[in-house]
Amino acid sequence: MPRPTKALRRMKINAAIAYKRGDRKEAYDLWEKAAAGLKEHREKKRNKNKPAEESSPAPTEEASE
Repeated sequence: MPRPTKALRRMKINAAIAYKRGDRKEAYDLWEKAAAGLKEHREKKRNKNKPAEESSPAPTEEASE
């Protein structure tokens, strides 16, 4: 399986080819999927080295009488 960025780049190239052929709807769909995938990939990469958030205990409801 190719690297994620390589696959996304190919999706953009295929979108450009479809756009030049005149199939605008398909081109926009391919471009949208590639952009969303690239954004997701970059977010994963950006958050990869961040420390995990500390989980706080769930708030408990206290019955007031």
